[in-house]
Amino acid sequence: MPTYAYEFDDPDSPTLAGAQPPGLDMANAHSAELAYLHDFTMAGRPLTAAQSAFADGLKRRWGAFARTGSPFLPGEVAWPVVRPGRYTVLTLGPGRTGPSASFAADHLCAFWAALPSPAAVREAP
Repeated sequence: MPTYAYEFDDPDSPTLAGAQPPGLDMANAHSAELAYLHDFTMAGRPLTAAQSAFADGLKRRWGAFARTGSPFLPGEVAWPVVRPGRYTVLTLGPGRTGPSASFAADHLCAFWAALPSPAAVREAP
Protein backbone atom coordinates (compact mmCIF):
# COMPACT_ATOMS: atom_id res chain seq x y z
CA MET A 1 0.00 0.00 0.00
CA PRO A 2 1.49 3.39 -0.95
CA THR A 3 2.19 6.00 1.71
CA TYR A 4 1.19 9.64 1.31
CA ALA A 5 2.42 12.51 3.49
CA TYR A 6 0.88 15.92 3.93
CA GLU A 7 1.36 19.11 5.83
CA PHE A 8 -1.73 21.08 6.80
CA ASP A 9 -1.06 24.79 6.30
CA ASP A 10 -3.74 27.30 7.22
CA PRO A 11 -2.30 29.79 9.70
CA ASP A 12 -5.79 31.32 9.96
CA SER A 13 -7.58 28.11 10.89
CA PRO A 14 -10.08 28.44 13.72
CA THR A 15 -9.23 26.62 16.91
CA LEU A 16 -11.46 23.79 18.06
CA ALA A 17 -13.66 24.77 21.00
CA GLY A 18 -11.97 23.80 24.24
CA ALA A 19 -8.53 23.41 22.61
CA GLN A 20 -7.33 27.00 23.05
CA PRO A 21 -4.86 27.39 25.93
CA PRO A 22 -4.91 30.98 27.21
CA GLY A 23 -2.32 33.13 25.45
CA LEU A 24 -1.26 30.47 22.94
CA ASP A 25 -2.12 30.67 19.23
CA MET A 26 -3.33 27.20 18.20
CA ALA A 27 -4.15 28.03 14.56
CA ASN A 28 -2.35 25.58 12.27
CA ALA A 29 -1.66 23.27 15.22
CA HIS A 30 -1.55 19.47 15.17
CA SER A 31 -5.00 18.11 14.24
CA ALA A 32 -6.28 21.56 13.15
CA GLU A 33 -7.37 20.00 9.84
CA LEU A 34 -9.97 17.92 11.69
CA ALA A 35 -12.21 21.00 11.85
CA TYR A 36 -12.22 20.95 8.02
CA LEU A 37 -13.17 17.27 7.84
CA HIS A 38 -15.85 17.09 10.54
CA ASP A 39 -18.53 19.43 11.82
CA PHE A 40 -16.71 20.37 15.01
CA THR A 41 -17.65 23.46 16.99
CA MET A 42 -14.96 26.05 16.49
CA ALA A 43 -14.60 28.59 19.27
CA GLY A 44 -17.16 30.97 17.79
CA ARG A 45 -15.34 31.40 14.48
CA PRO A 46 -16.86 29.70 11.43
CA LEU A 47 -14.84 28.81 8.34
CA THR A 48 -14.46 31.54 5.73
CA ALA A 49 -15.70 30.93 2.18
CA ALA A 50 -12.17 29.97 1.06
CA GLN A 51 -11.77 27.63 4.05
CA SER A 52 -15.17 26.02 3.34
CA ALA A 53 -14.19 25.38 -0.29
CA PHE A 54 -10.88 23.93 0.89
CA ALA A 55 -12.75 21.74 3.42
CA ASP A 56 -14.97 20.36 0.63
CA GLY A 57 -11.86 19.42 -1.38
CA LEU A 58 -10.24 17.78 1.65
CA LYS A 59 -13.34 15.68 2.24
CA ARG A 60 -13.30 14.57 -1.41
CA ARG A 61 -9.61 13.59 -1.15
CA TRP A 62 -10.15 11.65 2.08
CA GLY A 63 -13.20 9.97 0.49
CA ALA A 64 -11.18 9.00 -2.59
CA PHE A 65 -8.47 7.58 -0.34
CA ALA A 66 -11.04 5.54 1.62
CA ARG A 67 -12.61 4.21 -1.61
CA THR A 68 -9.49 3.51 -3.67
CA GLY A 69 -6.40 3.72 -1.44
CA SER A 70 -5.28 6.85 -3.33
CA PRO A 71 -6.12 10.48 -2.49
CA PHE A 72 -5.81 11.41 -6.19
CA LEU A 73 -8.68 13.40 -7.70
CA PRO A 74 -8.83 14.19 -11.42
CA GLY A 75 -8.21 17.89 -12.00
CA GLU A 76 -6.54 18.37 -8.59
CA VAL A 77 -2.86 18.70 -7.71
CA ALA A 78 -1.31 15.22 -7.71
CA TRP A 79 -0.43 13.82 -4.30
CA PRO A 80 3.00 12.20 -4.65
CA VAL A 81 3.75 8.82 -3.12
CA VAL A 82 6.48 8.73 -0.45
CA ARG A 83 9.36 6.56 -1.69
CA PRO A 84 12.56 5.41 0.07
CA GLY A 85 15.10 8.22 -0.03
CA ARG A 86 12.52 10.69 -1.36
CA TYR A 87 10.20 12.16 1.20
CA THR A 88 7.70 14.22 -0.75
CA VAL A 89 5.04 16.12 1.15
CA LEU A 90 1.90 17.76 -0.20
CA THR A 91 1.12 21.05 1.52
CA LEU A 92 -2.64 21.43 1.97
CA GLY A 93 -4.18 24.83 2.64
CA PRO A 94 -6.89 27.14 1.33
CA GLY A 95 -5.68 28.44 -2.02
CA ARG A 96 -2.20 26.94 -1.66
CA THR A 97 -2.24 23.19 -2.15
CA GLY A 98 0.84 21.76 -3.83
CA PRO A 99 4.08 19.83 -3.36
CA SER A 100 6.31 21.34 -0.69
CA ALA A 101 9.78 22.08 -2.01
CA SER A 102 11.01 23.30 1.38
CA PHE A 103 9.36 20.94 3.87
CA ALA A 104 12.63 19.27 4.96
CA ALA A 105 14.38 22.61 5.46
CA ASP A 106 11.36 24.27 7.12
CA HIS A 107 11.08 21.47 9.66
CA LEU A 108 14.81 20.84 10.18
CA CYS A 109 14.53 17.20 9.05
CA ALA A 110 18.32 16.80 8.70
CA PHE A 111 18.76 17.85 12.33
CA TRP A 112 16.12 15.40 13.58
CA ALA A 113 17.45 12.57 11.40
CA ALA A 114 20.96 13.06 12.84
CA LEU A 115 19.80 12.53 16.44
CA PRO A 116 20.41 9.08 17.91
CA SER A 117 17.44 6.76 17.98
CA PRO A 118 15.66 6.30 21.33
CA ALA A 119 16.89 2.69 21.40
CA ALA A 120 20.51 3.85 21.00
CA VAL A 121 20.08 6.35 23.82
CA ARG A 122 18.62 3.67 26.13
CA GLU A 123 21.55 1.34 25.37
CA ALA A 124 24.24 3.97 25.96
CA PRO A 125 26.37 3.38 29.11
